[in-house]
Amino acid sequence: MRTNTALKTLTAMAAGLLLAACTSNGNDGGDITGGNGATGGPANDGTGGTSITDGGKPVTGHFVCTRGASGYNDVTTAVGSNGLVGGPLTVLLNTLGGTSATKLLNSVTEPNNVIDGDLNTFSTFTLTAGLITGLLDSVDESVLIPGTVPAGHYAVFGLSFPNGTANLSLLNSVSVTTYLNNVQQEQNTLNQTLLLGLLNQGVLTSPAVWLGVKTEKAYDRATVSLSPGVLSADVGDAMHVYELCTDGTLN
Repeated sequence: MRTNTALKTLTAMAAGLLLAACTSNGNDGGDITGGNGATGGPANDGTGGTSITDGGKPVTGHFVCTRGASGYNDVTTAVGSNGLVGGPLTVLLNTLGGTSATKLLNSVTEPNNVIDGDLNTFSTFTLTAGLITGLLDSVDESVLIPGTVPAGHYAVFGLSFPNGTANLSLLNSVSVTTYLNNVQQEQNTLNQTLLLGLLNQGVLTSPAVWLGVKTEKAYDRATVSLSPGVLSADVGDAMHVYELCTDGTLN
């Protein structure tokens, strides 16, 4: 009886990872507000740090976000790991136990802020000792879009590392990945070495960046993943995620 009760509780937790999300009705057309760098995120005036790939190759210029995911009807967010959402994530969490599920759910706060069209708000990623072990190797936030974002658009997240370079030493990599029907399409990874190099070269003036891809393939899910290099650390405010941008320009 206890086993069945625990399994039901864990399954409910896993479902919560998927359902604890905001739904946008798309009425604002995806308009973007904010982005002056006042909250520590990347600027949206053509001066923000940019790490975007097109066909796997880095693009030149500074990204300006012109449309957010809120422009799509019924867009939602989900917290996950290993690039998994839905049933596959539930199966994984069922093998780990309730503690890991709870830690994962609590690792991303205010996830709906990445689909509100406001670059002054953000979700916060935290790292908890013991979470990234065994079968879990990342903390993810996914934006799920009914229908698809056509090829030729963008999947770009605004990110910052609020405690500066001190937190960067804990990072292994941050990735933005697109999926279509849960099949990976394109990915751009910013590792600790590259990010520190951009800061040291003066390409970035703060630990904030637009990270993602100019898409060559349609997608219905974009995921930002934080994979820490130090597994035993408790880190508050490891990363802020401001918005998923589906359209933009390079200046």
